[in-house]
Amino acid sequence: MTNQGASLDVAQIDQASSLVGAVARVDVAGLSEEDFLGAYDAVARLGRLTDALRARFAGDAARRSTPELPGGGLARRQGFGNAGAMVASVTGGSQAGAWRSIEAGRAFIAEPTLLSESDSTPPDSTPPDPSEGDQALTPPAPRYPAITAASIAGDLSTDVAAIITAGLEQLTDRVPGEQLHALEQRLVAKAVRLTVKEVRQLVAREVAKADLAGHTEREKHQHAERYLSWTEDHTGMVTLNGRLDAVTAAPIRTVLEQLVTHQLRARRDRDPQEQDHRTPAQMRADALHDLARHALGCKETTSSGVRTTIVVRMNLSDLNSGVGLGSIDGTSKPVSVSELRRLAGDAEVIPHVLGGPSEVLDQGRNVRMFTKAQRLALLERDGGCAKCHAPPEHCEAHHIVWWEHGGRSDLNNGVMLCTRCHHDVHRQHWGIKIKGDRVWFIPPPHIDPTQTPRLGGLATVTLGNSGTGPSDGAGNGRDDAPAKPPRENSVSTTDTRENSAREAA
Repeated sequence: MTNQGASLDVAQIDQASSLVGAVARVDVAGLSEEDFLGAYDAVARLGRLTDALRARFAGDAARRSTPELPGGGLARRQGFGNAGAMVASVTGGSQAGAWRSIEAGRAFIAEPTLLSESDSTPPDSTPPDPSEGDQALTPPAPRYPAITAASIAGDLSTDVAAIITAGLEQLTDRVPGEQLHALEQRLVAKAVRLTVKEVRQLVAREVAKADLAGHTEREKHQHAERYLSWTEDHTGMVTLNGRLDAVTAAPIRTVLEQLVTHQLRARRDRDPQEQDHRTPAQMRADALHDLARHALGCKETTSSGVRTTIVVRMNLSDLNSGVGLGSIDGTSKPVSVSELRRLAGDAEVIPHVLGGPSEVLDQGRNVRMFTKAQRLALLERDGGCAKCHAPPEHCEAHHIVWWEHGGRSDLNNGVMLCTRCHHDVHRQHWGIKIKGDRVWFIPPPHIDPTQTPRLGGLATVTLGNSGTGPSDGAGNGRDDAPAKPPRENSVSTTDTRENSAREAA
């Protein structure tokens, strides 16, 4: 196979496959924990490299399968309805995985142009003559060079590469090329240390910031496309199906998740003989039933005992101008101020100046429980669970230095954690440090012998937060970027029909 001077021999692939096959036949059960983890890291990088190669082929398969090409393109000529079906058949994977691989492969393609008949080298053709000059031997630059470089270095998974590529594709006709590639480089540099979930949040936020007008247009389209339907089968079981935009879904998600969280916590104090064995999915179904029954027959709408709060965050200047981005606690994607105003129409807008003189956010040893204003400020900084990014409704405000050990109820001694991460922090002996508006988690020696600080909180999935961590006095970690104070002029919109927030030690 020849491509503008770059040669790829199938024998090379077969040789690499043979080597990998030999490694795959080795039993790993006898490895020590240290050797196992080291080998696992190497295997993961190898997997990302092979996935990058598959993505490169998948992307080019899609390029060759454009319907306008002769015979409907490569996939149609091979008997497949589209490139996704062809890739899934060749790889033996799912079509969903095939389309992710195709999306990641778009980063390798030089130009989004159709493949002409002359682009395919006939079997009896002669390869380009090297004497014709360097032009014939130099392959074109990839569409997204930073994604390509990180992929073939084994630093990006196909899923992450696909998310970043898809996000950038939304901006190709909306922002200048220099700005697009600058954003690409920053996203890739940040993404190599993040999970797929975190990358999805990061890309959604940065794409919206780069093209606010386009983001607002997509929101309007999503709102117009909302629906909810149900069908009943022959057994009488009813299947609900629907798609909701972020603003329409916000109160539904918040109420259901709060009800489920409330019931899960109630399990702790129950007699084991009367234990609630429902799954969270079953609890959500029952919660939806209870809400509907409550709406039909109950005149008092504030006596459920379940504390639900919808918190909308935006800058005061954006609220006044009507232009900008904000967020809804529990929703990963940013929301335009115009849409947030629509949600706020059903609730009283309560401004909270986080960190400003109108709120007492540090209360020392006078009060044990964190106040509502403090919890809102902690969520402004942490976004949810500061360690795993679980949504706010799954989190509680915890003292870093325990109250029993003299810890104060101050913001620099508070952190939002879900129950699982809270237990892990104490059981595994993680350290936590607050510096400015950043949370840093210090791993225990058995997880990281160097105990290099790891950035947590909302800053993890936000560009513009550099540095490796706060100094621990022993030279471990540093913070290159100046810490900024907690954001002022921030407005929270709270649904006051059930206006409360969770309390925790």
